[in-house]
Amino acid sequence: MEDFTPDQLNGITKGYYSMARALNEYQVTHWVELSHEQQLDLNAYQSSLLNRAQDLLTRSARPAYTNTIAVSASIEKTITDARGSLKRIRNVVVALNVGALTVALAAYVARADLRGIQTALRELEHLVILDE
Repeated sequence: MEDFTPDQLNGITKGYYSMARALNEYQVTHWVELSHEQQLDLNAYQSSLLNRAQDLLTRSARPAYTNTIAVSASIEKTITDARGSLKRIRNVVVALNVGALTVALAAYVARADLRGIQTALRELEHLVILDE
């Protein structure tokens, strides 16, 4: 088992930060369409992603994997795709699910739960193409 390299950690945390920003942009753009509860959900997703990024950067979470190159590349690519999908997704429920699954992915990464990561990656990839 090996830890993520500093470059891999930076790539993943940048993905979390940019996804939190993309969720905020989605929230602002679709403000009138969102209920109060949906606004709160989006705020929670943003906060969770920022906290997970901070945990990785401060090394309070030290996930270890057998193939960090493949794991980190999959995580970064899927987050990039999910972030980009928020610019074109019109269905608020789908956008909220993208945010929720990204938070779930971040939680699985922090716990080094490879099965959870694979499930979250698969579900995110499905949502990204669902609303095309």
